[in-house]
Amino acid sequence: MATAGALGSLGSDLAFSVSFGIANELLDAAHEAHLSEDELIGIVLSLSVLLAAVPSTFVAVRKEWEKYRAGIIKDGSNGGGGGSENPLTTGGTAPVAPQPTSGLFEFAILLFRMAQRISLSICVQLLASNVRSRQPLRSVRIVSLLAVSIFFLFLESTSSVGNAHRR
Repeated sequence: MATAGALGSLGSDLAFSVSFGIANELLDAAHEAHLSEDELIGIVLSLSVLLAAVPSTFVAVRKEWEKYRAGIIKDGSNGGGGGSENPLTTGGTAPVAPQPTSGLFEFAILLFRMAQRISLSICVQLLASNVRSRQPLRSVRIVSLLAVSIFFLFLESTSSVGNAHRR
């Protein structure tokens, strides 16, 4: 358990440090391409929303595929029609063993989740940079940065509410 916690914190530190460098490079590239910071924030936020949807879509497609395959094995059909019985299981239907999870599939989901964490962290970095560059008063910058952090904490906490109900 301690190892998992250490790896989780290492992943968070990695995501933060990598996102800081990427955010600076994106800001430089946006200035060179004459792209405003607001447009860049919109692009990166859209990308993070897409990256957040990909793992759950993969999992849903995989579950449906496994249901389909289990139905074929149980039916004995070739997937094209009829529902003829499998001669090996005519005496009784044996339970279909679930397929072991693919390590490659789990790794791909992990990569997408890490990319989503990095892109959200980049959004926070870009918003903070935008606030710092646009607000002349220090007190307004501090309040704006606190509002940005509260907003993203709210997004993070509400995104996990649905997961608790599904389990």
